[in-house]
Amino acid sequence: DDNNNNNDSNMDESNDITNSNTDIRQWQHPIYQNSNVTTDMDVVFVGTASCTPGVTRGVSCTALRLHWRRQTVEWKKTGHEDGRVVEPVTHKHTAAGNTGGTWLFDVGECTQLQVQRTASVRPSKITKIFLTHAHGDHSFGLPGLLCLMGQDYDRGADGDVRPVVDIYGPEGLRMWLRVAIRYSVSRIVPPYRVHELMDLPMAPEWEFSPRARRFFHKQRQQNQRQQQEQQQPQDWGTQGLAGQDPSSWISVANSMPLEPSSLFGEVDGGRSIYPQYNHPLSTDGAPVYEVEDEQDVRVYAAPMSHGIPCVGYVVDERPRPGRLRQELVQPIVQRNLQALCEAGFKVPMKAMAVIKNLPEGASFTFPDGTVVTQEEAVEPQRQGRKVVICGDTCDCRALTKLAHGADLIIHEATNAYLEGLDANTNAAQVE
Repeated sequence: DDNNNNNDSNMDESNDITNSNTDIRQWQHPIYQNSNVTTDMDVVFVGTASCTPGVTRGVSCTALRLHWRRQTVEWKKTGHEDGRVVEPVTHKHTAAGNTGGTWLFDVGECTQLQVQRTASVRPSKITKIFLTHAHGDHSFGLPGLLCLMGQDYDRGADGDVRPVVDIYGPEGLRMWLRVAIRYSVSRIVPPYRVHELMDLPMAPEWEFSPRARRFFHKQRQQNQRQQQEQQQPQDWGTQGLAGQDPSSWISVANSMPLEPSSLFGEVDGGRSIYPQYNHPLSTDGAPVYEVEDEQDVRVYAAPMSHGIPCVGYVVDERPRPGRLRQELVQPIVQRNLQALCEAGFKVPMKAMAVIKNLPEGASFTFPDGTVVTQEEAVEPQRQGRKVVICGDTCDCRALTKLAHGADLIIHEATNAYLEGLDANTNAAQVE
């Protein structure tokens, strides 16, 4: 009958999937491939699993692709050690081309495999890596990923451009990465530098247990705090395990007698970034970290409520120049092609770029006498975009002001209660 035919069809389809050479990961969770949608900024979820990588998913890793940026760092050989690692000559950003940087947020175990499975994230395009916290499902993939990135560098011709990879994360990251690379004698890694977020505080609802040498969440006090009608700024002064446990990694890392070496990729320039408790964008008494401030984008961080020091990041794009009104300018350029060539424009259409970059109030006069002002030729500037990426947390209140007006917020949902999927439980038990 029809039912039996349908069942046979379903079984055949299942067998085809099981017996085929198709990667089960692609069947269960197809990895994003380059979309036909044209955009100069997008996000790729390289890994979304919790705690450990599985057959169908890798652990935390989010790629923010900034297509409008191109980082150019020229390097020259030095006499240091083997001469493979080089020193910077220039460092600039331009808006030309579509070879912009890729920024990774968290690099959990198995990330290098995930990166190779998707054509959307190229190792050679990764310029910055941000870690939210030290747990392995957010950090264990970092040494391996750097080795994968270094393969591309080493295959290049001698004298190629070799940009430095900037790595950001909580205090203790620099020495941890140095030890991992030195222990494994990984000379293939690209030049990198580590910028540490210092004195990262714990949320006030976490209490340290000297006996267990770990923090525990004071759920009852947290519930009482949330029920208060008038919330007062909280005390975010406890600095994780630093000062609480003298044998913890963060307490001893900076005193370890292991110096950086360019043989293993580490170059000078790593910064110590300190918290600002009086920052105008501070919320609930939590500090703000000004992580990066570049020509076209700024990056902030603020602490999350988690069992170890943890942050969330905010990528805030500055206002962008308005678009050129080509329907107005292009006909005038076409009308003046020959005259523009005679006036010194080898490529007459480049006059459009000159007009687009006119300062406010300026104008451009074409050879036929047509005057085009900046105001009429260029649209008003566009509002910059804002992307918020939270670390592991059940409470990201410290990002409230920083995240205001965000275009995209990425928040973990490990303990989220989803009605219809979570059977025999409720929101209070799960969350």
